[in-house]
Amino acid sequence: MKSSKQKPLSSPMPVEESPLANTRWGKSAKTLVMNVSEFVDQLLYGLMGDLGRTVYASIQDAIALGILLKVPGLIGQIILGKDFSSFDICLTENAWGSARYACFIIVASDFLLWIVLAGRIIARFWVDIKKMRKP
Repeated sequence: MKSSKQKPLSSPMPVEESPLANTRWGKSAKTLVMNVSEFVDQLLYGLMGDLGRTVYASIQDAIALGILLKVPGLIGQIILGKDFSSFDICLTENAWGSARYACFIIVASDFLLWIVLAGRIIARFWVDIKKMRKP
């Protein structure tokens, strides 16, 4: 017999429970995010099955890493007042200035975060493809 507090079996299990929301705004935000999250999960699961869960997890990774991609550029823009988006821009900076090295670090970190994102997505789909091949 299921108790009313148990989660349905089709919902993904969170890695870690979210922190307790004490304020009215915190509770509202948590409720909104959980409702949207459950809706998207159920929609993708209904359309694609377990592959939908993989797509959903990849979308969550993309959002998280997309935010992380913006942090180094935002810091460079706030501190140095310049927008570093490619290695070409780095080469226009003074060779002895700190802005040039900051530019290379920011652009390289963006590039490496994209590699991490692509690797995670490819690994997830590779595991699902292997599961589908098994009888």
